[in-house]
Amino acid sequence: MSESSIEVVNPLGVARQQVSKLAPRRHDSLAGRRIGLLDNNKPNADKFLQFVGELLRLRHPDIQLVAKRKMTRMESDGLAEFANDCDVVVNAFAD
Repeated sequence: MSESSIEVVNPLGVARQQVSKLAPRRHDSLAGRRIGLLDNNKPNADKFLQFVGELLRLRHPDIQLVAKRKMTRMESDGLAEFANDCDVVVNAFAD
């Protein structure tokens, strides 16, 4: 390439699609279930989980929402009990 020319580089990669299966489900429906909302204490995780909870309640008004906030990155105290007390847990990782 000479000093009087400009090389234009396209930063877009080649689009790829990957098909994967969903994890196995224990329940056919969330109706009547106890849904845990686990906040990892990052900024906006609580707002995201509140939004998710509202969406879930619109679809399934009879669900019970249970919120839990982890106070440290490594905290595991009470998580097993929380998971056992809930039929489904939504875990948020936000910033």
